[in-house]
Amino acid sequence: MIDGSKLKPICIFKGKKLPRGQEIPDGVVVWFQEKGWMNSELMRKYIDVLVEDRVNKGIDKEPALMVYDSFSGHLEETIKQKFGMNYFSLAVIPGGCTSICQPLDVSINKPFKEYLKMEWNEWMCSGGNGVTAGGYLRHASISDVCKWVKD
Repeated sequence: MIDGSKLKPICIFKGKKLPRGQEIPDGVVVWFQEKGWMNSELMRKYIDVLVEDRVNKGIDKEPALMVYDSFSGHLEETIKQKFGMNYFSLAVIPGGCTSICQPLDVSINKPFKEYLKMEWNEWMCSGGNGVTAGGYLRHASISDVCKWVKD
Protein backbone atom coordinates (compact mmCIF):
# COMPACT_ATOMS: atom_id res chain seq x y z
CA MET A 1 0.00 0.00 0.00
CA ILE A 2 1.09 3.61 -0.36
CA ASP A 3 2.09 3.72 3.32
CA GLY A 4 4.52 0.84 2.76
CA SER A 5 2.38 -1.77 4.51
CA LYS A 6 1.70 -5.07 2.81
CA LEU A 7 -1.50 -7.03 2.51
CA LYS A 8 -1.55 -10.72 3.31
CA PRO A 9 -0.49 -12.73 0.26
CA ILE A 10 -3.29 -14.67 -1.39
CA CYS A 11 -2.41 -17.97 -3.06
CA ILE A 12 -4.87 -19.53 -5.49
CA PHE A 13 -4.48 -23.26 -6.02
CA LYS A 14 -6.17 -25.64 -8.39
CA GLY A 15 -8.76 -27.79 -6.67
CA LYS A 16 -11.62 -27.53 -4.23
CA LYS A 17 -10.12 -27.76 -0.76
CA LEU A 18 -6.92 -28.06 1.23
CA PRO A 19 -5.58 -31.63 1.11
CA ARG A 20 -5.38 -33.49 4.41
CA GLY A 21 -2.19 -32.90 6.35
CA GLN A 22 -1.41 -29.55 4.72
CA GLU A 23 -0.96 -26.50 6.95
CA ILE A 24 -1.09 -22.89 5.86
CA PRO A 25 1.31 -20.52 7.63
CA ASP A 26 -0.25 -17.62 9.55
CA GLY A 27 -0.55 -14.52 7.43
CA VAL A 28 -1.23 -16.32 4.14
CA VAL A 29 -4.68 -16.56 2.57
CA VAL A 30 -5.37 -19.65 0.46
CA TRP A 31 -8.23 -19.99 -1.99
CA PHE A 32 -9.09 -22.84 -4.31
CA GLN A 33 -10.51 -22.61 -7.79
CA GLU A 34 -11.24 -25.39 -10.26
CA LYS A 35 -8.49 -24.30 -12.68
CA GLY A 36 -6.26 -22.46 -10.20
CA TRP A 37 -7.00 -19.06 -11.78
CA MET A 38 -8.37 -15.76 -10.57
CA ASN A 39 -11.96 -15.30 -11.71
CA SER A 40 -14.81 -12.86 -11.08
CA GLU A 41 -15.97 -14.68 -7.95
CA LEU A 42 -12.49 -14.54 -6.43
CA MET A 43 -12.13 -10.89 -7.51
CA ARG A 44 -15.20 -10.09 -5.40
CA LYS A 45 -13.58 -11.89 -2.44
CA TYR A 46 -10.36 -10.00 -3.11
CA ILE A 47 -12.18 -6.67 -2.94
CA ASP A 48 -13.63 -7.76 0.42
CA VAL A 49 -10.08 -8.46 1.67
CA LEU A 50 -8.91 -5.04 0.47
CA VAL A 51 -11.86 -3.29 2.08
CA GLU A 52 -11.42 -5.14 5.39
CA ASP A 53 -7.77 -4.10 5.52
CA ARG A 54 -8.71 -0.48 4.79
CA VAL A 55 -11.43 -0.56 7.48
CA ASN A 56 -8.90 -1.93 10.01
CA LYS A 57 -6.57 0.96 9.18
CA GLY A 58 -9.38 3.52 9.37
CA ILE A 59 -8.91 4.56 5.75
CA ASP A 60 -11.93 2.85 4.22
CA LYS A 61 -13.46 6.15 3.02
CA GLU A 62 -10.19 7.47 1.59
CA PRO A 63 -9.83 7.35 -2.20
CA ALA A 64 -7.61 4.56 -3.53
CA LEU A 65 -6.25 3.58 -6.91
CA MET A 66 -6.31 0.00 -8.16
CA VAL A 67 -4.05 -0.72 -11.14
CA TYR A 68 -4.53 -4.05 -12.89
CA ASP A 69 -4.30 -5.74 -16.26
CA SER A 70 -7.08 -6.29 -18.76
CA PHE A 71 -7.99 -9.82 -17.62
CA SER A 72 -11.73 -10.27 -18.29
CA GLY A 73 -12.48 -11.07 -14.63
CA HIS A 74 -11.22 -7.61 -13.71
CA LEU A 75 -13.36 -5.85 -16.29
CA GLU A 76 -16.75 -7.30 -15.38
CA GLU A 77 -19.21 -4.51 -14.59
CA THR A 78 -20.11 -5.88 -11.15
CA ILE A 79 -16.40 -5.85 -10.23
CA LYS A 80 -16.01 -2.24 -11.36
CA GLN A 81 -19.11 -1.27 -9.40
CA LYS A 82 -17.93 -3.00 -6.24
CA PHE A 83 -14.59 -1.21 -6.45
CA GLY A 84 -16.38 2.09 -7.02
CA MET A 85 -18.71 1.59 -4.04
CA ASN A 86 -15.60 1.15 -1.89
CA TYR A 87 -13.82 4.35 -3.01
CA PHE A 88 -11.45 2.75 -5.51
CA SER A 89 -10.62 4.40 -8.82
CA LEU A 90 -9.57 1.92 -11.48
CA ALA A 91 -6.72 2.05 -13.99
CA VAL A 92 -6.53 -0.78 -16.47
CA ILE A 93 -3.25 -1.51 -18.26
CA PRO A 94 -3.97 -2.25 -21.95
CA GLY A 95 -3.44 -5.82 -23.10
CA GLY A 96 0.17 -6.60 -24.01
CA CYS A 97 1.50 -3.57 -22.13
CA THR A 98 1.64 -4.85 -18.57
CA SER A 99 5.42 -5.28 -18.50
CA ILE A 100 5.91 -1.79 -19.95
CA CYS A 101 3.30 0.18 -18.01
CA GLN A 102 3.08 -1.55 -14.69
CA PRO A 103 5.93 -0.79 -12.29
CA LEU A 104 4.93 -3.72 -10.09
CA ASP A 105 6.14 -6.15 -12.75
CA VAL A 106 9.67 -4.79 -12.40
CA SER A 107 9.82 -3.75 -8.75
CA ILE A 108 7.83 -6.52 -7.05
CA ASN A 109 6.77 -9.37 -9.35
CA LYS A 110 10.19 -10.03 -10.92
CA PRO A 111 12.12 -10.21 -7.61
CA PHE A 112 9.28 -12.23 -6.06
CA LYS A 113 9.38 -14.79 -8.89
CA GLU A 114 13.17 -14.95 -8.68
CA TYR A 115 12.93 -15.63 -4.93
CA LEU A 116 10.34 -18.39 -5.46
CA LYS A 117 12.55 -19.97 -8.11
CA MET A 118 15.52 -19.86 -5.70
CA GLU A 119 13.43 -21.50 -2.93
CA TRP A 120 12.21 -24.17 -5.35
CA ASN A 121 15.77 -24.85 -6.56
CA GLU A 122 17.03 -25.24 -2.97
CA TRP A 123 14.08 -27.50 -2.18
CA MET A 124 14.78 -29.65 -5.25
CA CYS A 125 18.51 -29.86 -4.43
CA SER A 126 17.65 -31.11 -0.96
CA GLY A 127 15.49 -33.90 -2.36
CA GLY A 128 12.15 -32.17 -2.84
CA ASN A 129 9.21 -34.48 -2.18
CA GLY A 130 10.89 -37.49 -3.77
CA VAL A 131 9.55 -39.40 -6.73
CA THR A 132 6.39 -41.28 -7.55
CA ALA A 133 6.26 -45.03 -8.17
CA GLY A 134 6.54 -44.19 -11.88
CA GLY A 135 9.74 -42.22 -11.30
CA TYR A 136 8.29 -38.74 -11.73
CA LEU A 137 9.20 -35.91 -9.37
CA ARG A 138 6.52 -35.12 -6.79
CA HIS A 139 5.32 -31.53 -6.80
CA ALA A 140 5.83 -29.18 -3.89
CA SER A 141 3.12 -29.26 -1.24
CA ILE A 142 0.71 -26.39 -0.77
CA SER A 143 2.29 -25.88 2.65
CA ASP A 144 5.76 -25.52 1.11
CA VAL A 145 4.59 -23.09 -1.56
CA CYS A 146 2.72 -20.95 0.99
CA LYS A 147 5.80 -20.83 3.21
CA TRP A 148 7.92 -19.68 0.26
CA VAL A 149 5.36 -17.00 -0.60
CA LYS A 150 5.23 -15.78 3.00
CA ASP A 151 9.03 -15.71 3.34
